[in-house]
Amino acid sequence: MKSNRRFWIVLIGLLVGVWGIYVAVSWFGDGNDPVKPPLPTVRVGSVTAEVEQSTYCWEAGNRATCADYGLPEAEDLQLITVKPGDAIDVVYHADPMESTFYRVEDGELVPAEPVVPDEPGIYVYEIGGEWTQGDSRYVFGVRVPEK
Repeated sequence: MKSNRRFWIVLIGLLVGVWGIYVAVSWFGDGNDPVKPPLPTVRVGSVTAEVEQSTYCWEAGNRATCADYGLPEAEDLQLITVKPGDAIDVVYHADPMESTFYRVEDGELVPAEPVVPDEPGIYVYEIGGEWTQGDSRYVFGVRVPEK
């Protein structure tokens, strides 16, 4: 009878321990934040741009989060030097249901084509999309040098 009782105590203890680990991983994650959307890859000509996370609302499993960011200044970004007229290619982790492509001009979002302007200068872009998990915006910047 004692060994039968000991067996049940050990079994219940193991089940409670496994359940506790499951809850901890589900609620606090495993070090990777599955609630934050993955960054896209942006190539401008032959150079890969440094993409920064911007405003998003994202859901994963039983967790969801939103973050709101203001539009960055060019000096807040890691700019890449590109050639005038280079094509801008955006590759998302999955095809969005809808996507946007804007250039930031004087603190405003202006719809733009995914091509670098011919004029020398610094250009900041905001791109984004909507997926079943939520929506996300990203920013990056380029520098077109003087000829």
